[in-house]
Amino acid sequence: AYARRLGEGQRFAQQRGSWMSVLVPMVVFSQFVDVLIAQGVIHVAAAAQAHRALLHGLLLFVSLWMVVWAVALRSATRHIDHVLDAHALTLAIGFKQLCRLPLAAIADVRRIDHKDSLGGKGWFERHDVRPRDVTVLSALDPPTLLIALKNDAAGAWWTRNGAPMRLKRWVAVYADKPDALRAAVAAALPGAITPAPASPQGRM
Repeated sequence: AYARRLGEGQRFAQQRGSWMSVLVPMVVFSQFVDVLIAQGVIHVAAAAQAHRALLHGLLLFVSLWMVVWAVALRSATRHIDHVLDAHALTLAIGFKQLCRLPLAAIADVRRIDHKDSLGGKGWFERHDVRPRDVTVLSALDPPTLLIALKNDAAGAWWTRNGAPMRLKRWVAVYADKPDALRAAVAAALPGAITPAPASPQGRM
């Protein structure tokens, strides 16, 4: 239902390489290790057999609940994409962050190359931007797309947990296929220039 509310248009996934892709294995592994350690502590610390059985059961229930939660969250968020329609680019990051950028407010779109970036922050200098001027929407994933907004950026907005936030001059976000998204946005921008087809005389 949430994914449908993002509107109709071209959809660009953010699953491959996303931190959500490793969420379930990470939770399963951490719960396996935690259960082994906790079970040992319970066996030593709990003197009464009845208390041990109760604590073992409670620990197992909590661990299974964490795994089910991770699977459900991964299943829900895998259908949340960035959406480009005729009027705006909607950037959705999970269920907590939502950003809508009217095409008329976008000045430029660039692919972020993290090659040779130390600590993943070298792209700021490579694109000649200052971190304080960038709204990074993908805090856990290295952003792959950098969007420049016009000075007025009329109609552009960003919310986190439903609360309005201030957008900066630049917006950085993760997308699985940044080149495809960049090309689609660039082609949709007002005044975008597309190559004219060759004239019949030119093909003769």
